[in-house]
Amino acid sequence: MVGVSDNVIVTQLRDELGIPSGEDDRIRNEIQRAKSYVNAAVGDANINNDVWADCVVACAADLFNSRNARFGVLNAGTDGLDAVRISNDPLYSVWPKLRAAGVLTGRQVIA
Repeated sequence: MVGVSDNVIVTQLRDELGIPSGEDDRIRNEIQRAKSYVNAAVGDANINNDVWADCVVACAADLFNSRNARFGVLNAGTDGLDAVRISNDPLYSVWPKLRAAGVLTGRQVIA
């Protein structure tokens, strides 16, 4: 998709993850991976650029967090924080967004 610059997506991802600075290479790598996953899921469907960017940010955030998720659980063993399970599916948080945008994809599609 065009129309949403990488800088906008980087800023949105930093806001989502609460990372004001640093991790530049890792963030850009996760965004590139997320774009590949989201573009494959969208396929030939037409979606709004803002929806596409939101899906990329959600996917990239999950990919970024999965690196720190021991045994699939984020914040395991950290005092004062609730543990959060990270899905093995990099598009787990994207499927509902795409369905809401009218894209028949993910678990809703029966071949």
